[in-house]
Amino acid sequence: MIENILNKFGYYKRNTKNGYQVIKYASPGSPDDNSKKPVELMSDGHSWVQGRSKKDYEFIGGFFTLILLIEYKINQLLIGFNPEIESKMFGKKIDVFKDFLKVYEPEEGEDMQNYINLISPLREIQRIRNNMAHDISKPKFEYSDIKQTVSYVQQMRPDLSEHLNYCKDHDDKCIVVISIFSLVFRLQSYDHH
Repeated sequence: MIENILNKFGYYKRNTKNGYQVIKYASPGSPDDNSKKPVELMSDGHSWVQGRSKKDYEFIGGFFTLILLIEYKINQLLIGFNPEIESKMFGKKIDVFKDFLKVYEPEEGEDMQNYINLISPLREIQRIRNNMAHDISKPKFEYSDIKQTVSYVQQMRPDLSEHLNYCKDHDDKCIVVISIFSLVFRLQSYDHH
């Protein structure tokens, strides 16, 4: 009883066993105020969604489709190394890929650095993927956000990188770079499936 009174005045806060804060309930308002509040809560965040164009949605769809293709290839490559790979999150799959590279014995003439160099772009893409997947206000990323991926693609496939000059805008460049990376990743790992 005393605890409740002190809590109301902000003098006593006991942490719950699970670490969550005590719920503070709002004071009841008028019927008019009470009916407006759910509408405000439901519409919060819709401005970001409503403000997006068809091109924004195409960008988002293209990017996440490429992520799924990369994940699919990681799954195919590593299923024998880690049978639970399919149930792991993207970042954990990259960790398993790194562990795989530590124990992989390259064939004669095979350059392990080609595989190790995949890690930085994968991490960069993972960071962008997480930002877009967990923050509704971030429907896109900038070309400057994929510097490591651009560098990798230009180094590994200069022939395909030339096509970036024909892109209409930075959004198209971003998707083309990720597409080329996805292709290179699949080709690099194809021999080991």
